[in-house]
Amino acid sequence: MEIKAFKSRFDRVLRRELGRRVAENKRLTTDKRIREVVAYAERLVMAGGKRVRPYLAFIAYKVVGGKKDQEILETIVGLELFHAFALVHDDIMDRGTLRHGLPTTHVRFGDSQAILLGDLLFNWANACLNGTKAYPIFQKMIDEVITGQMLDVDSMSRQSVEMGMIEERHRLKTASYTFVRPMQIGFAMAGGSSKLMKFAEAYGFPLGVGFQIQDDWLDLTSKPDEIGKTAFSDLRDGQHTLFTQYIVERGTSGEKKELKKIFGKSLTEKDRAKISKLFEESGAIEHGCMLIETYFEEAEEAVVATSLSKKQREPFLKLVEYLRERAS
Repeated sequence: MEIKAFKSRFDRVLRRELGRRVAENKRLTTDKRIREVVAYAERLVMAGGKRVRPYLAFIAYKVVGGKKDQEILETIVGLELFHAFALVHDDIMDRGTLRHGLPTTHVRFGDSQAILLGDLLFNWANACLNGTKAYPIFQKMIDEVITGQMLDVDSMSRQSVEMGMIEERHRLKTASYTFVRPMQIGFAMAGGSSKLMKFAEAYGFPLGVGFQIQDDWLDLTSKPDEIGKTAFSDLRDGQHTLFTQYIVERGTSGEKKELKKIFGKSLTEKDRAKISKLFEESGAIEHGCMLIETYFEEAEEAVVATSLSKKQREPFLKLVEYLRERAS
């Protein structure tokens, strides 16, 4: 099953489960404002998202021979709810104003209510996976992504960082969280072997790092209506990425000076021309795009190296191709 077909199937389950939890929560209060805040969770989650994490968990489950489709779909709803929690809190930290084309939760309701709605989503996510075979992996995933976010937040308070810190953040916050652990959750739910758990790492780590670099590239080159979130958010927030680090380590003195002028500053569409010129002419964009393709190819090689059948390999290879072509 390709990701687009999966998304259509999964979203029906996600909408039902999320709607049920929102309805149950609404019974706790008659206050219209609080009910509106809680209902926003459903609107935000269903407004967009690629569903990469539940998709990887599902295809991993099926590769091992898992038969209980409804059970696994309801379980991995927790991955999407956890992701929604992470995005709500991340938007508060990054001061993002758009998410899936909608006002971010803190913009709509204020920081305090956004924090609490995120906490509610975290609780719902935990309820989906608690008691399953995959729960220890889910807990490990949570530790990793929160540690990655701590690195992310702390790096924004530093004038400079080492490339190693950026790479570690990519590994924890994106590769492990988005690719490796979801696959391992799917394998675990169907009783997968340690060999398959290692395959998840060999495939998921390079794919995740490539995906994150691609995400940073899109933040620099795409318009808000194309990516559904605030553009230039990394630069505005003083976020050190592979692209800014390239200029810090390899740029001319003039390019470093230009980067310093825009790094951590408020930016708008009017700044797009000078931002594009800086990152294109410095070679940062070319270098980043080359690395993206290198990592994607490494992920493909990991699939080819497995003992999986041609049919079993197909969804993993098609996912790489799907991510290559994404524009948001």
